[in-house]
Amino acid sequence: MSTGPTGPTDTTVDSGPTAEYGHTVETGLTGPIGPDPSVLALFPSAQTGTAPPPLVVDIAELLASHAATQAQEVADRTTLSVLLNETRDTLRPQMFIWAAAGFPAIYVVQQFTVSPPAVCSDGVTRGVYDYVVYLLGQDMGPTIAAIQALCVGVQISYSFAGNTLRIHVSRG
Repeated sequence: MSTGPTGPTDTTVDSGPTAEYGHTVETGLTGPIGPDPSVLALFPSAQTGTAPPPLVVDIAELLASHAATQAQEVADRTTLSVLLNETRDTLRPQMFIWAAAGFPAIYVVQQFTVSPPAVCSDGVTRGVYDYVVYLLGQDMGPTIAAIQALCVGVQISYSFAGNTLRIHVSRG
């Protein structure tokens, strides 16, 4: 398949003399050497080079942060411990208040506010539900079932509002 003529092929153009080894050829001006002053005005740190990388870890800061996280987890675990050890005395006063209110459905009888850290002391990032499960050492299902076993004719449920775990009761 032919693509057609390509134009003249016998024309040569003189490109001028070629420098041989040992000869110096004038190249002309090459421009300023070093950074452009207008660039330095825009980026002052360009005069000093690149900045060192930021400090990744300081052991003193890490120990203090880890200790603070552990202390918060201990406080939150203590707050939630009543859920693992519900008794007649921990539930009965709130149940009387519910009765006095006329037994409204999904009535909040207990609230537990926790403060999940950005990263838990074991290095895991958790949302509020997973944080509560982590602190209790079990899922909410068994926790609610244990409370439910203490209450005849009452339905126990739970919800979260922000960082607050709420325990609800309804007539069963």
